[in-house]
Amino acid sequence: MKMLRKTYRQALKANELQDALDQLYPTWADEQAAMIHTQILSPLDLLTLTATVDNRREITKIQRALEEKRE
Repeated sequence: MKMLRKTYRQALKANELQDALDQLYPTWADEQAAMIHTQILSPLDLLTLTATVDNRREITKIQRALEEKRE
């Protein structure tokens, strides 16, 4: 998990995507035992991971917009 966070996070160019990955990491770290047997990600896994991180970024944007409207 540490290697994924270090290498994949650095590969993400947008700060918002890096922040989104940081938000997802705690959940993934908790489930590390379930993922321990997967040492090599396939291209499809990487596409799914990237989509998940991008979705988290969009969720964060929506949450911020809602908070601003409430204020």
